[in-house]
Amino acid sequence: MKSHLKGRVKNVVLAKANGLLPLFEAVVNSIQAIEDRHGLGDLLKDVGKVDVHIKRQDGPKQSDPSPGRPPERPISSFEIVDNGSGFNDENWAAFQVLDFTNKMRHGCRGVGRLAWLKAFSKVRIESWYEQDGLVKGRFFQFSLNDGATLLDQPAEASADHIGSKVFLEGFQPRYAQAVEKTAEAIANRLLEHLLWNYVSSNGVPRITIHDDDAHEALILNEILNEKIFSDSESQDFEIKGEKFNVTHVRIRGKSSRRHVISYCASRRLVKEESLDIPGLNNSISDEAGPFQYAGYVVGDYLDQRVHPERTDIEMEEETNGLFSDSEVSRADLRKALKPMVEEYLGETLLRNIAAGRERIGTYIENVAPQYLPIVKTFPIESMVVDPNISNAQLEKILHNKKYEVEQNLLEKGEKLLNPDMSDNYDDYKDRVNDYLRELDQVKQSDLAAYVAHRRIVLDLLRIAMRVQDDGGFAREEALHSLIMPMNSTSEQIESLRGSNLWLIDERLAFHQHYLGSNKTLTSIPNTGANGRERPDIAGINLYEWIHDNPHAFSNTGDGNQAEITIVEIKRPMRGGYGAGRESDPIEQAYDYLRLIRDGGVMDRTGRNIPNADRIPAYIYVVADLTPSMRKRCDNFGLNASPDGLSYFGYNPSATIRAYTEVIDFQGILTYANERNAAFFQRLGLPPQPAFAK
Repeated sequence: MKSHLKGRVKNVVLAKANGLLPLFEAVVNSIQAIEDRHGLGDLLKDVGKVDVHIKRQDGPKQSDPSPGRPPERPISSFEIVDNGSGFNDENWAAFQVLDFTNKMRHGCRGVGRLAWLKAFSKVRIESWYEQDGLVKGRFFQFSLNDGATLLDQPAEASADHIGSKVFLEGFQPRYAQAVEKTAEAIANRLLEHLLWNYVSSNGVPRITIHDDDAHEALILNEILNEKIFSDSESQDFEIKGEKFNVTHVRIRGKSSRRHVISYCASRRLVKEESLDIPGLNNSISDEAGPFQYAGYVVGDYLDQRVHPERTDIEMEEETNGLFSDSEVSRADLRKALKPMVEEYLGETLLRNIAAGRERIGTYIENVAPQYLPIVKTFPIESMVVDPNISNAQLEKILHNKKYEVEQNLLEKGEKLLNPDMSDNYDDYKDRVNDYLRELDQVKQSDLAAYVAHRRIVLDLLRIAMRVQDDGGFAREEALHSLIMPMNSTSEQIESLRGSNLWLIDERLAFHQHYLGSNKTLTSIPNTGANGRERPDIAGINLYEWIHDNPHAFSNTGDGNQAEITIVEIKRPMRGGYGAGRESDPIEQAYDYLRLIRDGGVMDRTGRNIPNADRIPAYIYVVADLTPSMRKRCDNFGLNASPDGLSYFGYNPSATIRAYTEVIDFQGILTYANERNAAFFQRLGLPPQPAFAK
C-alpha cells in the first residue's frame, strides 16, 4: 500500500471549492458505521450520534472579516466522533487495501480516505469495537509518507466507548482558504450533502456541529426542520431499459439553494444540476409559502458510473451512433425528468407562469408600449419570466426577442425574394401577405419606441429643470446633452433621431444635411464665412447646439429653398442679461447670422447659393424669461405670446431678415407635451403634467 499511496493520492481530483468533501466523507463513514451497528430506520436518529468539532488555529480572531460575518480564527482541523461499529479486524484489514470491496453494500470504493490526504497533512483515528464479547481499541495514524501506522493500543474498555474518533489534521491552506469558514455555513453545506439521506427512508443519526469560536452547537436535524421537507413524492421511470427513481421535494425556509436535480450514486449525493423549466424561478410559492425544488435521482446505472472521488458521474452529454440505443445520456435524463417535475409542481407552476406573463403585460402597457405590436409574434414558451424580474432585466429580454423577430423576418423576406418557380401562385401570394403583416407589426413597434422615447425625454427634461439639491439649477451641459450629444456631428450620429431637436421645433428633427458642433466658422463645410468664432452649429443644414453657443441650420434642396436656423441655449433661471453680444443671446445669434450671410452660403455641391443675404432665417433662443430676458425681448420689438411662455417676431433688417423666437424652458416642455399628447394617449401612456415653477 505504501508504495502506491502517493501516486494514488496525486491522481485524486479535488477542486479547491470541494475542500470540505473529505469532511463530508468522514461523516458519511460514521453514518454507515452506525447503520452497521444499529441497523436502518427512523430510530437511528435516537440511538446514533455524530459530533463534528471544528478546530481553529491558536491566536486572535480574524480582525477584518467579510461584512455581516462574525470574526473567527482560521480552521486547522476537524474531529468527527461517532458511536458506530468501530474499526474491528475486518474493517482494519480492508482499510489497508486500496479499492477494498467489503463495504460495497454502502456504495464505498475505498477512495474517500485518499481525499483525506489530498486536503489534510495527516489523519489520526481512535476507534473502539466489540469483538469476542470484549470492547477493544485500535489507534492508528494515516499519512502520505507512512500510510496506515498503528499507534500504542489502549486497554479494554466498557461498551459505552464503542465508536470512532477521526482527526483530520493540518488543513491545507489552498483548501482552507477556499471553503466556507463559519460553523453555520459548514453545517448548511453538510446538510445539503446529506439531504438525500434525510429524504430516503433509511433514517439519519443525530449530527451536531461544534465550533471553538461559537457559543452554541448546531444540530443538523433542527436546521432541517427549519427547511421543512414537505409534499415529497417518488416516481419510478425507465430510459432505454435502465430503471431510475426520482424523489421530488419542496424545501422550505430561508435558503440560497437553487432549484436542482441532484444525481445520487452509492447512496450519496454526487452532482447537482440547475433546472431549466419555464416558470420554475426564484420567486415560486405555493399555499404554504416560498420553496426551492429538489429532485433526487437514483439508479443502478448511476451507481455503476460514479467517479471514484464521487464528484461526478461518467455520462455523455448526448449519445449518438452505435450506443445511442443503449447508453443513457444527461440529455436523456433531462428530457425524461422535465415532464415529471412539471406534473409534480402542477398548478403552482402554472400560476407562476401566469404571474410572469402578467408582469410582461403590465410592463409593456405602462413602460414599453413599443413591444405591443409584436408581442404576439413571440413564441409562447419565451413569454415566461420571474414575476419579480426588474424592469432592466425585462427590457433586455424583450429587446432580444424583438431582435429575433426582426432576424426571422429578414430571413423570410430573403426567401420570398427568391421563390421556387414550382411554387403555387396563390400559396406564394398568401406567404407574401403574411410577411407584409409581420413587417407592419415591426414598423409599428419602431414607431411606438420612438414615441415612448419622447415621453422619457420629457420626463428627464422636467427633472433637469427642477431646483437641484444644492439650491441651483442644472448646468447647460446637461440640458444640451439631452437635446443633442455634445461635440458630435451629423456624421457621428446615425440619424437626427439620435437627437431631440424636436423639443424646440418638430421640423428640426427631419433636416437631412451636415451638422457640426462648436466648430469655427472657417472649419464648417458649406459656408464661406471667415473667423475663429465658434457657434454651437454653423453652416448649411447643421443640427446641433451646446453650451452658450448658437446653432446654424440650412435646409437646402436647391438655391431657391435654402433656410438658415440658429439656436442658442442658456442655463435655466439665468439672469443678468444686458446689451452686447457677450450678455445678450439674441444679439449673439444675430451676429453669427450676419457672418454666415457675409461669407456666402453654398449648397452641397460647393456652389454659392444665389441671394444668400435673402435666405429665410430662424432664430431660437431657449432661456427662462427672467425680468432681464424679457427686457431684451422688448428692446428687439418681440411680442409676448398669450400664454406668457415665449416671445416672437420678425426682424426685417437687411443684414438679418430672421423670424425670432425666445422660449421659456417651461414653454419648451408645455409645447412639446401638447404636440405629443395624442401619440402618448394612443400608446396608453398617462398624461404628463407640464413643469410648474
